Amino acid sequence: MIISTTAEAVQAAATTAAPDADATAAWVCLVRRGMLHSECEAVEHWTLPRGAVLTTTPQHGVEEVLLVLEGEPLLVTASGERVLRAGQLALVPHGCRARLLTDRGPARLITVRTLVASVSEGLPPRVPELVPS
Repeated sequence: MIISTTAEAVQAAATTAAPDADATAAWVCLVRRGMLHSECEAVEHWTLPRGAVLTTTPQHGVEEVLLVLEGEPLLVTASGERVLRAGQLALVPHGCRARLLTDRGPARLITVRTLVASVSEGLPPRVPELVPS
């Protein structure tokens, strides 16, 4: 896997609901799949300004875990809405459309994106490398 630090964030455009909101979100990919047969697509750190919208769609082809570090973003799915607080996880299964809104204020979170079970189950078993002693 490729691992990076949060020293320099990428500025990603964010849809803003409030006209006075900052229009960018700081995004850093901490870990990206860099080897064959890795079920983890990416681990990302997000700093979302007030009014930002982070969207997941079935076209992403992954399952996602959202870990809220700071703030109280609103998670909106077809089954309803829920305010998330620091320390809470939201699981977004493959095929689910979800939006995370920061209308209540800025938020920081970690996202973990993994391959869907139907894909990862079809991969050959991994054999750990043997290191000569």
